[in-house]
Amino acid sequence: MNILILFTQPWRIGGAETHVAALLKGLFPNKIILAVNEGSDKNKLEQLQKEMPNLKIIQIQSRGANIFKWHRSIKLLQKIISNEHIDIISAQQRTAGIWAWRLSKSTNIKYTVTMHDPWHRAKLKKLYPKIFPQMIVVSSNLSNILQEQYSFPQKSITLINNGIDFSQFKPMNKVLARNELQIQNNDKIILHVSRMSNVKGAVSLVIIDALEYLASIGIFYKLIIIGEGPLRHKIEEKANKFNQKYGNYITIKNFVKDITIWYNATDILIGEGRVAIETLSCERPVIAIRNTNSFIGLITDKNIEYACKINFDGKDKQVDKYQMAKEIEQAFKTNEKTSQNIANYVRANLTLDKMAQSYLNVFNRLLKN
Repeated sequence: MNILILFTQPWRIGGAETHVAALLKGLFPNKIILAVNEGSDKNKLEQLQKEMPNLKIIQIQSRGANIFKWHRSIKLLQKIISNEHIDIISAQQRTAGIWAWRLSKSTNIKYTVTMHDPWHRAKLKKLYPKIFPQMIVVSSNLSNILQEQYSFPQKSITLINNGIDFSQFKPMNKVLARNELQIQNNDKIILHVSRMSNVKGAVSLVIIDALEYLASIGIFYKLIIIGEGPLRHKIEEKANKFNQKYGNYITIKNFVKDITIWYNATDILIGEGRVAIETLSCERPVIAIRNTNSFIGLITDKNIEYACKINFDGKDKQVDKYQMAKEIEQAFKTNEKTSQNIANYVRANLTLDKMAQSYLNVFNRLLKN
């Protein structure tokens, strides 16, 4: 099958990018063309090309006010669809879906649209069910949002969980990982990895509040935050105030190349989505949280199935520094057997092959119709 994956954001680092990168690996040896927006990180595209030499990557201009660049990009995509004999378009996120709809009208090629987050800025919500005939979502929460807020019929929505490359995300000795990163072996470490947006990035502030409370009662942990984004300055300010008061307990780093080593070097991770899955597969405890309103809390062998279904974004508990502190204390008490059981569930149910095959099943169903 010849597939055009339409990604109308700059290719940098985020949940959508990691989902698509995993999907590309899973879809091999199908012929794949990846279209990304101008302004992408060249190094990351070069790395992607190095990992998948047969992948064809093109850059388009789908954002900004220059409609002439839009027109040229549409013409380029139409030419690629024709010359490369594209069978189907996989649009990733809302803007890509609009472009896929436009391309479908001129080329008669069918398409799907994948939703990675709730589309907070989307306007004209009732319009999308009319132009997006087949939606793919990465969690049941997003399926509910499409039905309740956008009026999508349930039959047009398919839930496909994230898939993980377990040859990359696997457990290694914590001491060896820490030695490689030059981290003290006796440190109690919490890791948080996310794009520092107003939604996900704000979780860092909650974690620091929880550490402030724990420090006030004489309990100290080291926190490593890995991420970039618009909220970083505010997070750095809060971290600096904590460090000035208690010592150098909080470190903030840019996104790193080999995140697997960091997963294996930590004691626990606080996060959601793919980051949570990747860490669990490395047999490390995870506190699942996506926003500052509500969260699942500690992932156990009893709630892992539920957590995967909703992509680790739950409304089980209210978020505050006391509840977060409680979850942190519980996470540090997680035993190895529990972590192994959770990792076994993840490895059995969230493979690249399963994710890619689910996509292909949707594609084939559309093409048959």
